[in-house]
Amino acid sequence: MKTYFSALLVFIYSLSFSQNISIKQFEKIDFDNIESLVRYLSAEIPQKYVEKDKSTYFDNIFRINTVAGKYDLAMKQLDSLRNIYSKSNPLSARIIGVQHEIYIKTMLHPNSKNDFETVYESEFNNIYNSLPIKSKIVLPLYFKGDSEEFKKNIVDLLKKEFMGKDSISITTALELCRNYNGFLIINKSLHLANQYLKEFDNENFTVKDSVLIKTKTGNEISIRVILNNKIKKPESTIIVNNIYADEDDINDAKVKTSDGYNCVYIYTRGKNLSNDKIEPFEHEQDDINEVIDWIIKQPWSNGKVGMIGGSYLGFSQWAATKKLHPALKTIIPQASVGIGTIDFPMNNNVFQSYVLRWLNYVTNNKTTDTKSFRDVKKWNSVYKQWYESGLPFNKLDSISGNENEIFQRWLQHPTYDAFWQRMIPYKDEFSKITIPVLTTTGYYDADQLGALYYFKNHYKYNKNANHYLIIGPYDHAGAQGNIKSELSGYKIDAVSEIKLDEICMEWFDYILKGKEKPSFLKDKINYQVMGTNQWKSTSSMDKFEEHRLKFYLEKKNKQLQLSTKLSNAEEFSKLKIDFKDRSDANEILDSENGILKDKIYSKNDLVYSTVVFEEPFEFTGNFSGNLNISINKKDVDLHVQLYELLKNGKYMLLSTYYGRASYSKNPEKRVLLIPNKKTAVPIGNNEFISKIIEKGSRIVAVVGVSKDPYTEINYGSGKEVSKESIEDAGEPLEIKFYNDSYLEIPIAHD
Repeated sequence: MKTYFSALLVFIYSLSFSQNISIKQFEKIDFDNIESLVRYLSAEIPQKYVEKDKSTYFDNIFRINTVAGKYDLAMKQLDSLRNIYSKSNPLSARIIGVQHEIYIKTMLHPNSKNDFETVYESEFNNIYNSLPIKSKIVLPLYFKGDSEEFKKNIVDLLKKEFMGKDSISITTALELCRNYNGFLIINKSLHLANQYLKEFDNENFTVKDSVLIKTKTGNEISIRVILNNKIKKPESTIIVNNIYADEDDINDAKVKTSDGYNCVYIYTRGKNLSNDKIEPFEHEQDDINEVIDWIIKQPWSNGKVGMIGGSYLGFSQWAATKKLHPALKTIIPQASVGIGTIDFPMNNNVFQSYVLRWLNYVTNNKTTDTKSFRDVKKWNSVYKQWYESGLPFNKLDSISGNENEIFQRWLQHPTYDAFWQRMIPYKDEFSKITIPVLTTTGYYDADQLGALYYFKNHYKYNKNANHYLIIGPYDHAGAQGNIKSELSGYKIDAVSEIKLDEICMEWFDYILKGKEKPSFLKDKINYQVMGTNQWKSTSSMDKFEEHRLKFYLEKKNKQLQLSTKLSNAEEFSKLKIDFKDRSDANEILDSENGILKDKIYSKNDLVYSTVVFEEPFEFTGNFSGNLNISINKKDVDLHVQLYELLKNGKYMLLSTYYGRASYSKNPEKRVLLIPNKKTAVPIGNNEFISKIIEKGSRIVAVVGVSKDPYTEINYGSGKEVSKESIEDAGEPLEIKFYNDSYLEIPIAHD
């Protein structure tokens, strides 16, 4: 976990607050007399600040008490923050906020006022010498930042939110105090820490951060090479292919080299020092092999390489296997993007608004446009403006203020066509992937669909694949090793807090050095059953298809039920959607997200429910089904969200499906619906989950039509959806869900 100085990373939280803070007593507010204002605010905030997420709360409140001079309390709160991550990632947890810890302990020392530098050096050495080597390596990440940037943030904030005001919000007060805290610590201690760290770095590592490789086609690939000076013979190399170019990659690479490997970071063509155009996903299948060719010719290489990384970095490993290089011996794809119609930029052929935000993040410059990407308010405003305008989805980039060539290129490929197929292995190409693979993902990983697409297809086309899977109650970050003990209010089982980074390095040792297989891997599929505090293992996904419970979507006596028996197949439930109505933008954007919810948003949906379950049972696998529908148009985008309605009244998210009816049978070919004719829409490609459904709970299915600012809108005209506008809306959509529609959930039997 990266918790270091950056004005762009501070102040990320979701606030609940009761009232404003009065500032009437401050006649003059500017940077020169800010200390008294900050002291006052830091005393007021703890009395009013409420935050549901514990990690966010402690991350904010320890900084506030540091500013307030309550150093003992601040240290206890920092320790509470670390405890949240201590089981899953103890090495990272120990040094979360280490720059604050050293400053706090320095200020607690009686001599700090008279001789700050001497005391600081002593406290720094005490902490530094107590850390394991891997923690020492990443320590520089926590000592970065620009005091002038913090100062500018403070001055801008004072002008915008304080001048002429009698009171300010808790949000504003927190932002000011966090910025002042960052300014204070950087100004007083950053130069000292970096002086001490430089000596260690030069002794242990060789860093070549300006290597450019010319490809056979004349393109440039920028790479960084990090070598462990204590390795005296040729060794295996771990490769990370990364579109998110960042100097901090050097420290991540040092961690890997400390385990006895060389490490090379490859940057997507056009990133870092490369002068080519940035075209995400389009060239990895060729470029990675060119870099491997270069690596194995180096004197420090023993001719063997492995790959690791998550999200885009996970995708890139599968791209590398499309033309498998003999030197590539294993991959560890984590939370891997399923490029195309799988999960990004489309989910079952439906484009997502988020795509434009991400493209700006990675294509605006040679590194990343973090400031723009993290401005959620700005992007929600763009989505809202597009939604309310009724303009075609292909105008979203124009509305944002910056036309995007890649965005427009992608929109030209709404099917899983040759454009997407050439990026990753396609069908029989999976049969040629004979190297061992370790995949990691999570039940709440945004790219789980991609991760399991690769896993399932590898086994589909290669029955003898040597492919292992770890899947548990993790989000996108957790699937890459940053496991949280609590997700959106849900506390995961203690046994889920595994040391994923260690397992991955054990895997490299197993494949590249001939050591023992990681003991955690009991069988090919390793999954954690939520609510049992235990892991299970099995050899095949087929196990989860053996027992399924079928529920019909019945309208019976005006009630919408998930019924195990079908009574009348001709009966139906009906929805009417007016695509011209955009009055709901704010309520959609403000609706509650997360895993545990007090209520579900269902304006354009029907909500079906089972009876209360008298006995608990294990739901493990993917749900499936058929929605037998008729509509008065030629197409529709549908969604199904499955929840467990707990005895306490909260809704626990289990799995979701989003998809376009015209592609439901084949993502490579669009087949329009015949208006007013009953049609079967198969449900697939949704999230895998493993959880005990508790006694006294119900299963709830939210079934409906997608119409929101987060995805393109399918008006049902039959035209290319990204080109449809509100002018194509016509009469309201009328959709009938017939009673013989059904969902099947997998039930485990030991």
